Amino acid sequence: MILKGLKNIFAKSGGEEPGMAFSANELAELAARRAGNFFKEYRLSCSEAALLVVNRGFEGGLTTEQALNVASGFAGGVGGSGCVCGALSGAVMALGLFLGPASKHGLAKKKFRKLVGHFHDSFREESGTVCCRDLIVDFRKDRKGQAFFCRGLTDRCTGEVVRIILQERPELAGKANLEFLQGHDSGVAVVLQKLLGRKMGNTD
Repeated sequence: MILKGLKNIFAKSGGEEPGMAFSANELAELAARRAGNFFKEYRLSCSEAALLVVNRGFEGGLTTEQALNVASGFAGGVGGSGCVCGALSGAVMALGLFLGPASKHGLAKKKFRKLVGHFHDSFREESGTVCCRDLIVDFRKDRKGQAFFCRGLTDRCTGEVVRIILQERPELAGKANLEFLQGHDSGVAVVLQKLLGRKMGNTD
């Protein structure tokens, strides 16, 4: 069933060695951790981290720069306006990239919009709201707490959207960029990459 598991968007999921078969759930967990890693170490917004990781992890066709540029305006709830949550926005953009009606292997328009609508509604049901400003209201004076909370939203939305994409397009599991998805960049590595002018994750 297409929408199976959407209501458990925040249920925690969590490999095997490279070269072995990975299940959709295992790939989703890798993507979730990688998104959290990019959010924290590269200080990306939730929308940027979600779209970048799904795109690069499953060969979405965007360059790193394109993914970051497309997702950058959704930080802080669309230009800092407070709504809609960037993690949700980034995940929806990833859905469009792989399942959108205009793509070669996309869903029919009606089916796609229904899937996205259920994804949105499941997020709202679990969180009580889809607005960034309401989600982080308890962390206004706690920047570390807010960052930890938003990182959690980012990795969980990323993991759930990967599950949905692989459910609709299971062939993408075989194209997964395992080197990238299994990677983990430390703060020191990030600084060195910037000094050496290398790409994020050094896999682009």
